[in-house]
Amino acid sequence: MQAFSVKIRLMSLLVALLLLQSCESGEQREYRGNLYFGTGAYLGRLDLRNGNVALLANLGDTAIREVAAFGDDQLLLSVFGPVNHKDTFRLMQYELAGGGLATLLTGRHGRYLPGPEALVFDDGAHLKMRVYGGRAMKESIVTRHRVGASVHILQVSGTGFVYGIDFDTAIHSADVETGESRPLHALSQQCALDGALWIARRDALLCKQRGADGAYKFVSLSGEVLDALDIPGVGRFRAVAHLHDQDALVLTEAWKTIIGGNTRYAVWIYDLSTERMVRLVKDQTLGLHVVYHAN
Repeated sequence: MQAFSVKIRLMSLLVALLLLQSCESGEQREYRGNLYFGTGAYLGRLDLRNGNVALLANLGDTAIREVAAFGDDQLLLSVFGPVNHKDTFRLMQYELAGGGLATLLTGRHGRYLPGPEALVFDDGAHLKMRVYGGRAMKESIVTRHRVGASVHILQVSGTGFVYGIDFDTAIHSADVETGESRPLHALSQQCALDGALWIARRDALLCKQRGADGAYKFVSLSGEVLDALDIPGVGRFRAVAHLHDQDALVLTEAWKTIIGGNTRYAVWIYDLSTERMVRLVKDQTLGLHVVYHAN
């Protein structure tokens, strides 16, 4: 019985490998641009033309937890590390041109909204937004939550974002100009925000549907399912970036080494127009949050 079970697992693995190899076969499209990512204390850049990785910064004993866009020429880093002998979450800005790194404020999960020049972030007990676009900086509380709760924030427009707190299924939308926040009940029934991406050209979230097979779906903010992605073995994949000018997704695939069973991550590109996948890098950790720059 045990030998039979081993054969079944080996056959399943062979089928999965054949499916993935078929995704890589044939004429491959060339991609361009860079992905910026954090892994441990290192900030890196991956060239989509060839898969080469460059190290941009080493933060020493400080870990990069998230990387987000901060305008066209900077990155917004959520980091965790010692400040005056106490580990603290901070938001830092990184200049792509000169490599300058500076601390902005104490907080985490930072997201920049260019419309009113606003910064949305979490201080550990409150989801807050700061608006810098007026004569004086204004800070307000979006919502309060238990200390240390898991928070997910996703920008959906120049002034708007959606957020979720902890493992509560409720997704809310908010706007930094109006200060209004409201629940999105229909969307909450369809989507989980963890791992979701906003696809502006489709005016929809790309998310893994709740209560189904975990397939990736395009879902409008009103909760309407617009389309689905056909990805073999979708459970191993996580969408981390949308190449907006090339209409393609970047996905990471978790896989285990034959010797030792260690988890590694491959980087794939899914072309939304042709529904074809190509593997860019076999073994490269990007983390959960990635920023794409077309230049």
